Amino acid sequence: MKNFFVNKIIEKNNIIHGMTVDQKLVLKNFETMSGKKMAEAISTLVKENKNFYFIERFCQYVVYFQFRVGLGLSMKFSDFGDNINNVLDEYLKLEAKNWDKKDRIKYIEIVQQIIHNKTEMAEMVVLPVLP
Repeated sequence: MKNFFVNKIIEKNNIIHGMTVDQKLVLKNFETMSGKKMAEAISTLVKENKNFYFIERFCQYVVYFQFRVGLGLSMKFSDFGDNINNVLDEYLKLEAKNWDKKDRIKYIEIVQQIIHNKTEMAEMVVLPVLP
């Protein structure tokens, strides 16, 4: 089983969310997800100092990864379990946050893929943010 690191775990409406805001942990997680070369590519993108984000699948999680100028890197891992009922609620929440329709659809498609096609499982390990 693969491990990845989060600074905090929150359970809300039967969805487990792991949040990572520590820059080194975000890059370590990205390396675990996609390999060292991709983690290095992310580091290069960060140096351009432009906002970016993307949505991916990692094991049983939907991952929202972003870089924001002034805030840095962050990741949010969301585990919906087998609860398909939460998908519509999540779509509406993303819509209320003004997410682009293509991103909302991609997010929901990933959730549906996870529910219908389980792959390798991963486990969140909590490491609090150090001052």
